[in-house]
Amino acid sequence: MEIRNCKVIGLGRDPAAIVGYAIRERDKKDREARSQRDANIAYDEVWCVVDVDQHKTLDQAVVEARRGHVNLVVSMPCFELWILYHFEDCAAPCDQERVRQRLKKHMKGYDKHLGRDFPFTNHEIAGERARRADPEHCEPNRKGGNPSTNAWLIVEAIRRSGRNR
Repeated sequence: MEIRNCKVIGLGRDPAAIVGYAIRERDKKDREARSQRDANIAYDEVWCVVDVDQHKTLDQAVVEARRGHVNLVVSMPCFELWILYHFEDCAAPCDQERVRQRLKKHMKGYDKHLGRDFPFTNHEIAGERARRADPEHCEPNRKGGNPSTNAWLIVEAIRRSGRNR
């Protein structure tokens, strides 16, 4: 699989600020691509990843992502749910602490970093678990129930990108 350009930027916790930055960055690259007459400079897709947490700007971020044609992935209660789905199902409502406790059973000393032994190849079963937990959470720019994540959409986009090269 070949991915031409994948840029990952950590921007903090405010979903609306993350989406706003992504739109501005995408627009900047679009202008640069036009001025240099080089379509390879522009991004094919732009994705933002946020947790539900207690964010007051999440609804605004969803609206702005739709309006700005940016793909927003929302995990409820937290992104670690996507990581947990690589190991086990999680269908009952839970909070961040419960997800992290369950995750630590599989990843001793987990501290928001994935080790070399993380089962990346379990992404398909993780996606199945995510879809089973919230079948309606199957597109970007949507908040799901608790628990839910549509992080599998990014994996699918990357895989699609690799097949299209």
